[in-house]
Order: sequence, then structure tokens, then C-alpha cells
Amino acid sequence: MKRSIFMFFLVLLLALFLAACNSGNGAESQNISVEKEFEEYRKNVLEPLDERSFEFAEMFNHSASIIEQPEESHRYMEEEVIPFMEETRKIATDAHDGLVNEEIKKLNETTIKYLDLTVDSLQKSAELSAIEVATADVDTVTEETYQKAVKIHEENMELQEKIERTGAEMDRQIDALVNEQ
Repeated sequence: MKRSIFMFFLVLLLALFLAACNSGNGAESQNISVEKEFEEYRKNVLEPLDERSFEFAEMFNHSASIIEQPEESHRYMEEEVIPFMEETRKIATDAHDGLVNEEIKKLNETTIKYLDLTVDSLQKSAELSAIEVATADVDTVTEETYQKAVKIHEENMELQEKIERTGAEMDRQIDALVNEQ
């Protein structure tokens, strides 16, 4: 009897302790200021994305340097560039659930949209390079293949415009947060 009362008491204390820990963390994170959260977001998301943008630029330059080698260019896009950008996008998506303040959440949503559009554009570029690889040894391209390539190119141009607009919105949101500090 004494043992079961003791066990009940321990379980009750453990439950109260866990509840107190969870509510403490939730209250603490809910009260984080926009300025503090933005600093953390800048350090944990924006700076790593910025660093990766330099790597992406190098990858893009390398891709441009091998454009005359369709198979190698396609392989590089599929195996190196797209996975790199998907990993880059993961930085922002992983951070999203931990964000508290609406301004930071909106900025992160815009960042994710920007990265999603970039990945979509890269995939369109890979589709175009796949067509180029498939038609490299062909003297004449069918009208169907040509129209498909034109359509993919147009879709990619639309994506590029969306990327520009989303990037400008992301910059505007960052500027607004910086000016609040």
C-alpha cells in the first residue's frame, strides 16, 4: 500500500514537472521580442542562406562553363545543383515551426516561396537540358519537341519573374525588420 502511494506520488510529481517545463518553454518562446527573434533568424537562417548563395553562384558559373557539354551539364544540374538548392530550402522550412512572431513567420514564408520558385526554375532548366541531351545526335528536331522546349522555356521565364518579385518582397520585409530595430 505504501509503495503504491509512493509510486502514485512520483508519477504525479513527474507529470507536474513535465507540464511545468512545457508551459515554461512555451511561454518563454511566445514572449520573444521581434527584434530578438529576427536576430536569431538572421543568424540561423539568413546568414546560412547568404553563404550558400555564394556557393550557388559558383555552381551556376560552373554550369555555364559546361553548357557546351549537354550530358555533363544535365548531370551536374540533376545531381549537384538541384539537390544543393533543396538542402538550402530545408534550412528555411526547418526553421518555420519554431518561429513565434508573425513578422518573422511572414518573412520565412516569403523566403520559402523564393527558394521553392528557385528549385522549380532549376527543374525547368533540367527539363530543357534533358531535351537538349535527347536531341544532341539528331539532325532535325520534331515540331512536338520544339514546342515542348518553347513551353518549358516560357514557364521558366514566368518563374524567373516570380523569383524577382518574391526576392524584392523578401528584401522589403527584411528592410522593414531592420528599420524597426
